[in-house]
Amino acid sequence: MTAASTASLRRYSPALGTAGVAVLWGTSGVLVRESALPAVAIAFGRAAVGAAALWLWEAVTPRGRGRASIRSYGKPAVRSLLWSGALLAVHWLTFVMALQRAPIGTVLLGIYLAPLAIAGLAHRTLQERVTRGQLASLALALVGSVLVLQPGQTGGLDGLTLIAVSALAYAGSTLASKKALSTVPTVRVATGQLAVAAVLLMPWLAIHPKLPSRVDVLVITSLGLVYSAMALLAYLAFLKRLPVTTAGILLYLEPVSALVSGWIFLGEHPAPLTWLGACLVLVAGIMVSKESVSNTKAEAG
Repeated sequence: MTAASTASLRRYSPALGTAGVAVLWGTSGVLVRESALPAVAIAFGRAAVGAAALWLWEAVTPRGRGRASIRSYGKPAVRSLLWSGALLAVHWLTFVMALQRAPIGTVLLGIYLAPLAIAGLAHRTLQERVTRGQLASLALALVGSVLVLQPGQTGGLDGLTLIAVSALAYAGSTLASKKALSTVPTVRVATGQLAVAAVLLMPWLAIHPKLPSRVDVLVITSLGLVYSAMALLAYLAFLKRLPVTTAGILLYLEPVSALVSGWIFLGEHPAPLTWLGACLVLVAGIMVSKESVSNTKAEAG
């Protein structure tokens, strides 16, 4: 591989990596549908398994053992970390509840109205400038989402409310994560988020106590290790190198992945307008990826 191609790959890697995580996360609904556990049990299980896996990884690696206490990073960073974990718990709980009421693709296209909130708050909370290209990408993604956001397809008013709450919680968690990442190492942010989410979700398990089956254990273990620990760690590493608005738009690829996986594995048949919305989301992702790389080149020059 030449030096030029290596440099080009490095410029694209944060955007491509975020896109890859989004595609992976889009398939999580297939696993959720295989479990008969209540939503809170699934959300708690993935958070607890993910937090335990990352804590163990830090405990056995020399770099992890040598890191300072989380308190040493300062109160603002710790506060952002706690908020990101709390909002992640709300997002996952309402996300799973919505998945149990509506098709996977519909739920995710609704939840990913969140980048609009991220773009609106990025300047105030992170002093990030939202470009015209990002606004154009957001507009395309919004149109794509609106094409499927109808009460009849979202599980009625309850489903629509769950989607809205999940979207807002996701936006808040992303912004808080970006703030924490400016001071706290990526693995500490991922571990802390998952641990806080697990602690907050634990008391709710008493409402619907149910022993997990072997399938449930397999689902939760997969969600915890692959979709929570590994994927969240990778996403936060890429988020550290990308504007938060860009990362949010790229995650619109998650509902596209969900539409395809629901169609292939669950026999869901999205309407033509839904597929049109997915195409608009893809175009938005391509636009923002190209702009991200162009900005990187300009800064390097």
